[in-house]
Amino acid sequence: MNPLGPSSRAVEAILANIDAIARYPDPEAKLLVKAVSDRTGLPQEMIVAGNGAIEIIYLLVKLLKPRRALIPAPTFNEYEIAVRINGGEVKDLLLQEGKGFALDKEDVFRHWEDSDLIFVCNPNNPTGCLVPREELREIIREAGKLGKIVVVDEAFMDFVPDRFRYSVADLVPDHDNLFVVYSLTKFFAVPGLRLGVGLGNPGIVGRLNRIRDPWNVNCFAQLAGAASLADETYIKATVEYVSREKDYLFGKIRAIEGFRPYKPNVNYIFIDVEGAGYSSPEMCRILGQRGILVRDCSSYKNLRPAYIRVAVRKREENEKLIEALLQMGGVRNGKSDQALFGKARRN
Repeated sequence: MNPLGPSSRAVEAILANIDAIARYPDPEAKLLVKAVSDRTGLPQEMIVAGNGAIEIIYLLVKLLKPRRALIPAPTFNEYEIAVRINGGEVKDLLLQEGKGFALDKEDVFRHWEDSDLIFVCNPNNPTGCLVPREELREIIREAGKLGKIVVVDEAFMDFVPDRFRYSVADLVPDHDNLFVVYSLTKFFAVPGLRLGVGLGNPGIVGRLNRIRDPWNVNCFAQLAGAASLADETYIKATVEYVSREKDYLFGKIRAIEGFRPYKPNVNYIFIDVEGAGYSSPEMCRILGQRGILVRDCSSYKNLRPAYIRVAVRKREENEKLIEALLQMGGVRNGKSDQALFGKARRN
């Protein structure tokens, strides 16, 4: 989540309208949809609001019912779950560790023959890898010729300083086969409110509106979302802070013996910890004992138990993580983690 917390304008909007708790929310989320339209430049009939981006993903798969979906691995696990519970099959596109888990459009073309839906998480979760806009545009264009739908999940795109080089949200009006998932939860730090939107052609959006649950976006989520999207000062401050802090954290971790962080593009860092002599579950357990929670990435398909994902937080929290990793690396400061953690390192 955004380490700066929610926008003050979002909090003020909720407090100023606390009486809304006694009324049903607008079932069409018109205030929120207009705010998204103003920010993206897309017409309102191309926007559907959801109870988090995950609801949009599940609704879309339920509506489209793909026979087989091509899904890169590793990536966000919920795509596969959504496809399988709706009776579809999954074809894995295994991203290569030796190539930094980057998505290659030529690999997509080689493996999509028997698929009718393609998922692309951009930036990818958990690796943070970005697919350039022009490569995605080519994938979308070629998929359209073959009648394939491309779903691009841009849940973390707001954290990317030069997002115009990667986002394809503005291409939705040009490609009926493109659907973009956009989350407000991460960047605007409102996970407790659950808020996301889908961007697609009016036909798909209209059908999604007909099958979604009534009043699916609560009144405070709508108010906070609209206020957050209009808070340009907060948006600019977040991008600048996270960009500065992720570079600082990356540099510090890269200097620690045994840890190999991937250069971050967003508000988290993907780290190979194998060189430090730990598996990812061991690393998470030991850090957890110190009150530091990081993501064990071994549950992601096509990842060895050697990777963790850490969040970019405020400086004092980042320093606490760096200190713990220094002690676990056990080389820079001449201390062994056996002394620090009561556990011998695995050879």
